[in-house]
Amino acid sequence: MGGSMRHFPLLKIILLLGACSLAFACAAPVQKAAGPQDPKSLYDRALVQEKSGNAQNAYQSYISIWKLFPHHELAPQALYRAGSLISESNPSRASELYRAFLGSYARSPLKPQVLGDLLEAEVRLGRFSQSVDLFTEFYGESHDPDLVQPGIRLVRELSGARRYQESLDLISMMFPYVDKPSQESLLPSWKTGVENTGRVEQLQKIEQGVHDDRLLNVLLARQVDLYIEQGKNDLARSIISRLGPGRGLSQWTQSSSSGARKTIGVLVPLSGKWETVGQKVLKGVQFASRVFSTDDSPQVEYIIRDYGNNEQSIPSIIEELDTREDIIALIGPVGESAGSIACAEARKRGIPSFLFTRADVVPDQISYCFSNFISIDVQAEALLRAAADMNVSRFAVFSPSDHFGNSFTRIFCDKAPKFGISVVRTVGYSSDLVDFKGAVKKLVEHLSENDPPDFDALLIPDTAINSAMVASYLPYLNIKGVRLFGPALWDSPDFIRVGGRYVDGSVFVSGFFANSQLEYVQEFNDQFYYTFGYNPSVWEASAYDTATILQNLLSGSPASREALQGLIASLQDYPGLTGSTSFSPDGSVEKIIYVLSVKNSAVYEIAP
Repeated sequence: MGGSMRHFPLLKIILLLGACSLAFACAAPVQKAAGPQDPKSLYDRALVQEKSGNAQNAYQSYISIWKLFPHHELAPQALYRAGSLISESNPSRASELYRAFLGSYARSPLKPQVLGDLLEAEVRLGRFSQSVDLFTEFYGESHDPDLVQPGIRLVRELSGARRYQESLDLISMMFPYVDKPSQESLLPSWKTGVENTGRVEQLQKIEQGVHDDRLLNVLLARQVDLYIEQGKNDLARSIISRLGPGRGLSQWTQSSSSGARKTIGVLVPLSGKWETVGQKVLKGVQFASRVFSTDDSPQVEYIIRDYGNNEQSIPSIIEELDTREDIIALIGPVGESAGSIACAEARKRGIPSFLFTRADVVPDQISYCFSNFISIDVQAEALLRAAADMNVSRFAVFSPSDHFGNSFTRIFCDKAPKFGISVVRTVGYSSDLVDFKGAVKKLVEHLSENDPPDFDALLIPDTAINSAMVASYLPYLNIKGVRLFGPALWDSPDFIRVGGRYVDGSVFVSGFFANSQLEYVQEFNDQFYYTFGYNPSVWEASAYDTATILQNLLSGSPASREALQGLIASLQDYPGLTGSTSFSPDGSVEKIIYVLSVKNSAVYEIAP
C-alpha cells in the first residue's frame, strides 16, 4: 500500500508528459497549415500557377488574397489579376471584379489599367451606355492622361457600333485636353460620326460644346451638306461663311447621282498674317464646287488644311494628305517661299499641284507643279506686247532693289528684244526710300536741262503707292510725254488716289478685272456677290479657275495622278476669269491677262 503511494506521482508525471506530447503532436499540423495563408506566399503560389497555365487555381488563389486580406498591399494587384485571368472567358464576372476594385482601391496606381479593361469588358458585353457613363464619370473631372488611350479605344468601338452620337460626345469631352497625336487619332472618328449624323438639329446641339476649329469646321460643313440636300441654299450660305478662317481639318462634299469621287487637297493659310488671302482662296474654291448652285455638282471632295504662319509644316501636311486622304491633286499654298517648299514635296510624291505664287515655277522636264497665278514672266510679256501694239519701242526701268523689282527688271529686259523693244536705261533705288526725287533725277542726269527724255516709256515694278509718288515727280524733272507701265501691283484704288492726274495714260496688268465687259466675268461677279456679299478679287478668281480646271479634267476620270498631270500639261487656251491659260509639261504657263489703262482717273480695259 505504502509502495503504491510512493509510485503514484511518477505515474502521474508520465501520464502528463504523454498528454503534453500528444498535444504537441496534434498542434504541429495546425502550425504547418497556417503557412500558405500568408498573403505573400499565396501570391507567389498564384504567380507560379498562372505561369504554369493553371489559370483556374491561380484565379482562386488571387480571390483568396483579396477576400482574406483585403487591406494588404497585394490585395489590389491580386484582384486585378483575377479579373484579367477571366476577362476573356467570363467578361461579366471580370466586370464585377473590376468594379469592386474601383470601389475599394480608387487610389491605386493600377486604376487606369483597371478602368481600361473594365471599359473593354463592358463593350464586349454590348453595354455601351454603361461604358460611356463610366468613362464620363472618371475622365470628366480629372482629365487623367492615363485614361486617354482607353477613351480613344471606346470612341472607336462606339463608332464601329454606329453609336455616333455617343462617340461625338466623348470626342468633344476629350479633345481640348489631349495631346496632338491623340487629337489626330480622334479626328477620323469625329469625321465619321459627323458625316453619319442626318439632322441639323443634332449637329447644332453638338456644336454648343465644340470650340476647336478642326472639329467645328467638319461640323459646319456637314450642316451645309444637309441644308443643300433640303434645298435650303440661303441657310447653307450662312453656315459656309463660317468655315474659314479655320485651323486644320475642314471639308465639304457635293451630293451627286453617280460616279466615284476624287479628293483634292487645299493647302492655304487660314490663320496667321496671310489669313485674309487664304480665306479668299478658300471662297473661290468653294464657289467653284457649286454647292450653292442647282447645277450638277462635280465628283470631287475637297480636304482643307491650314498651315498658318508655319511654312515648315507644309511637307508633313502634304504627307498626311497623301497617305491618309489619298489626294489626286493639290491646290495651294500661297506665296513664293511656301510654294517652293510645297513644290519639292509634291514633286517627290507625284502629286499635281497648283501654286498661288507670282514667282515662276522652276522648269522641270516633267513637272507636277503648276502656277495659275500671274507670274512675273506673264506680266512682263503682257506689258511688252501692249507696248509693241502701241508702237512704244524705247523703255527706261526705274525699280526698287528688292527681289520683286530685280526679278521683274531682269525678265523684262531679257524678253524685250523679242518684241522689238530696247531698254535704254535701268535705275535702281532702295526699297526703303521715301523721297524719290533724287533717284528719279538719275534717269535724265546725262541729258541737258531742256533735252527731252531719250525713252518713250518708263517701267516701275513697285507698289501702287510708290509708283504713283514717282509719277508725281516726273513733270518737275522735265520727264514729259513718257507713258508709265507697271505690274499687277498697280491694280489698286491707291494708284489713282495717290497719283491723280499724274497717272493718266498709265498702262498696267491685272490677273482679274472685275469691270471687264466679258459676259462670263460679269456673271461670275454677280453670282459671287449674291453668295458671299462682297466683290471678288484676283485671289478668288484664280482659285475659282484652278478648281474649275481640275473639276473639268477629273470629270473624265483619269486613272492616276500621272494621267492627270498629262491632262494639265496639255491644256491649251482655257478661257478662265483670269485670262486665257495654257500649260506645258515642264510646268510653265502662258496667260493672256488683262491690260488696263487710266483715263480721267478711271480704269478701263485695253485687252483682251
